[in-house]
Amino acid sequence: MSGKKLSELLNSRKNGDLSNILQRAESIRALTDVLSAALPADLAGSLIAANVKSGGQLVIVARSPAFAARLRFEEERLIAAARKAGENADTLKVRVSHST
Repeated sequence: MSGKKLSELLNSRKNGDLSNILQRAESIRALTDVLSAALPADLAGSLIAANVKSGGQLVIVARSPAFAARLRFEEERLIAAARKAGENADTLKVRVSHST
């Protein structure tokens, strides 16, 4: 069985599997932070994660159905903030987290 050494997988300085995962996680975290900062204070903590899919769909994950409904009203603000952060966003999809 051929495989990579654990040290190769865990070394984020190389262009390995873990490095790509860590970079993607960091970009999701950074976008989530940017969008949270653009929201009114009472909504800032309602956003769990954000990502832009190819095709320009900004997907955000809300903490609850109530927050999801409120975040949908912030579509223009969220898309503008994503664009300002360098993302090619033009539509918004809000999902609700299933974790409690």
